[in-house]
Amino acid sequence: LCVVDIDPQTGEIKVRQFYALDDCGTRINDMIIEGQIHGGLTEAFAVAMGQLLDYDEDGNLLGNSLMDYFLPTTVETPHWETDYTVTPSPHHPLGAKGVAESPHVGGIPCFSNAVIDALSHLGVTHVDMPHTAHRIWKKLHELGAN
Repeated sequence: LCVVDIDPQTGEIKVRQFYALDDCGTRINDMIIEGQIHGGLTEAFAVAMGQLLDYDEDGNLLGNSLMDYFLPTTVETPHWETDYTVTPSPHHPLGAKGVAESPHVGGIPCFSNAVIDALSHLGVTHVDMPHTAHRIWKKLHELGAN
């Protein structure tokens, strides 16, 4: 579950709340599991909110340095509220399952849906990813909402 606020003057998105529930089967090491979940959510946040891969007409990657690529630090990364259920896997001797995949895969559409939800009162049903402040500002400007 993700809730965002959007500044209509700048397009800046602030994640107000993010709640994730995960099931990695039998929990072997809680600290490592939390780290994997936080890492998966942070990567999902980066993909949804800022990582852009653009190519020129010859297929060359534009913005091909880390100076041009969004890698969130603790400053940009929101606070994650996490919880879990335990359903042991019948396919593993310890009942364990993968842990970092689901927050990453599920987190990306969760962020996108929160952005669309925050703009839905304006009739917005789609905004291309990544949801950068510039793209949101541009969408708001097109709608005459800022």
